[in-house]
Amino acid sequence: MAKTKAPHVRFIKNKEERKRPSVFQRLEVEESFKGHALFEPDPELENNPGYLEYYSHWDQQARTAVPCAGDQCVFCHANDNPSTRALTVWYFPDNKQGEQLKIFTANYYTITSLADEAEDEDGILGKKLRIKRLTDRGEYRVKTLGEKPLAKAELKKLLAEAEELNLEGMIQKQLDVQMERLKAVAALEDDDDDEDEEEEVAPKRRGKAVAEADEDEDEEDEEDEEEDEDEEDEDEEDEEDEDEDEAEEEEDEDEEEEVISEASYEVQKINESEETIDLKNDDGKVKMWFGDGVEWDADELVKGTTVTISAATDDEGDWVITELEVAKAAPKPRAKGGSKKAATPKPKGKAAAPKGKGRAKK
Repeated sequence: MAKTKAPHVRFIKNKEERKRPSVFQRLEVEESFKGHALFEPDPELENNPGYLEYYSHWDQQARTAVPCAGDQCVFCHANDNPSTRALTVWYFPDNKQGEQLKIFTANYYTITSLADEAEDEDGILGKKLRIKRLTDRGEYRVKTLGEKPLAKAELKKLLAEAEELNLEGMIQKQLDVQMERLKAVAALEDDDDDEDEEEEVAPKRRGKAVAEADEDEDEEDEEDEEEDEDEEDEDEEDEEDEDEDEAEEEEDEDEEEEVISEASYEVQKINESEETIDLKNDDGKVKMWFGDGVEWDADELVKGTTVTISAATDDEGDWVITELEVAKAAPKPRAKGGSKKAATPKPKGKAAAPKGKGRAKK
């Protein structure tokens, strides 16, 4: 049996290695990228190796994303609703060999924007798009560029390379790692509980010699704690250097509650059954839910209507309307021979900070 080699430190030998090339593509606020989409944003489409849509939870204690494990998910059992995420593969022909395929993690906001763009452009597979991060709340702008799409032969070759990335295996590996971590955390917590019970039962020692021994032990414990804190600081610095942690920090930003105050939008469409409304302004498209107590009229909120909206994100990172006012009604064609009738103004709806949507999402 061959003897296993001892692990060795991986040293950086030149400036090029310092860049830490990663298969993941990330964006800071106001940054953007231009690349060819090697996918269609459709989870039902077969032979779509550059796209994988899945559910994910945010572990606030560990500050990391954890893929949802379905029936075995501890987060779902704790009534923590998962968020929608998608791994998308992009082709950057100007990059050097070996770094031309990148994976971009799309949140729900970006997934819906990609789906809208695919609907408007009759698909985005092989086409060149521009993705720009607008804010630190996980909002992105998606735009198809008017450049020539990839040739069929080149696209076929790139899709084969995208399949080799094995997106499903990548997410499964991440789940396995996180499940092992959660098991280890649970075991440590059980050990701590057992130690606490033993300390409560143990009799108190008395006497000067014992008191001095206790003081020495306390000093040693404090030194051990300081050493542990130093090691934890070093571990945190190492974790910040890991590619996966950098990608998942963006999802934390998506979970933080944010607000919109009296912003102007144009109505695109409304879904009465789900009590949602699709809106658009200069920053892009967004989907919002009507909050509890907000009054609205589907006949009034037709496409092209301008509305003034205040909203806030809920625990799932979705926008929930807290205040709505019709600023300008959509223009309506005038009937032949008919007289123009003045519209009766509707009172604007107002609600407190969102405790929930009007109805549960489907």
